[in-house]
Amino acid sequence: MLRVYLDRAYKRDPNDDVMCVALVVYKPAQYKQFVKIWNPMLKEWNADNFHATDFYGGWGEFKRNTEERQNHFLNDSKRIPRMIGKYVERVLVVSFKPTEFERVVPPLWKKTIGTSTHSQAVQLALISNGWWREDHYPKESFAYFMESGDEDEGEVVKTVELMRNDKRYGTGKVISVSSFTTVCKKEKVRGLEAADFVAWHWNKFYMDKVRIGDEETPRKDFAAFISVQKQDAVEFIFPTEERLKFYFSRIPEQILRGE
Repeated sequence: MLRVYLDRAYKRDPNDDVMCVALVVYKPAQYKQFVKIWNPMLKEWNADNFHATDFYGGWGEFKRNTEERQNHFLNDSKRIPRMIGKYVERVLVVSFKPTEFERVVPPLWKKTIGTSTHSQAVQLALISNGWWREDHYPKESFAYFMESGDEDEGEVVKTVELMRNDKRYGTGKVISVSSFTTVCKKEKVRGLEAADFVAWHWNKFYMDKVRIGDEETPRKDFAAFISVQKQDAVEFIFPTEERLKFYFSRIPEQILRGE
């Protein structure tokens, strides 16, 4: 059983916005190894859980209000990418620009499928993970974990259940989802914190670099995380503009109408 942890993150400024769902896939033994080194790191901060926004911003349990804590941050910001990346089997990021998505989405699609970029991203993620599984671990299935509390959580859970019952992609077929669990507290499921790390970095990478054409120079800690991964272990799905229109065009209108 492959364990998958996913996290949604959203970032905006007056001119743009970006949303992503980040997934990290672990084998059970590797996940235990990750938790074994992750918990002591949090204990050194006297922190119950890890939120990338708080850690990098110096807020909450990660305040850098003393020289000792500032040095602690400098050390951990270097080692955290490898602490997470060393044991991950696969990393997937599915991202949309919500304002653009709302503008481009066809009326019939909006009426029948909706405009939740969170739900759309999870659908793409489950299918992409499924094809990856068939190539690498065809005898395995997935146990998914998602943090609860998002405003469209119900729609995501409903969508996943529909996919699991789908004759083409459902459980036992492409997506092979054995379970999909929503979790109230991240500290109970540390893999969610690893997914939070990836999601935060992707959104910041887009806002700071990608949108101005500087995607070749990611932040050093994000680059360090990517460098640890096996070949082809990291995938980014980010349909925008013409690619987004093509995405919508792939499903014929008669299917959307239920014909």
